[in-house]
Amino acid sequence: MSVDRSYSPYEVIRAYHDRGMMKWGAFATGELTEAQNTFEKEKKDDKKIQAYHII
Repeated sequence: MSVDRSYSPYEVIRAYHDRGMMKWGAFATGELTEAQNTFEKEKKDDKKIQAYHII
């Protein structure tokens, strides 16, 4: 799918190609890494709490 930019008198605008989701990859990767780290930390904290209840 491409956008019709033939209306523009400027070549650079007519030739522009949007990379789509590629440009958001760094943000998505950062958020995913942060979420995984938070999940692992919470999992470790849950194990510590369970260990206290067993004692």
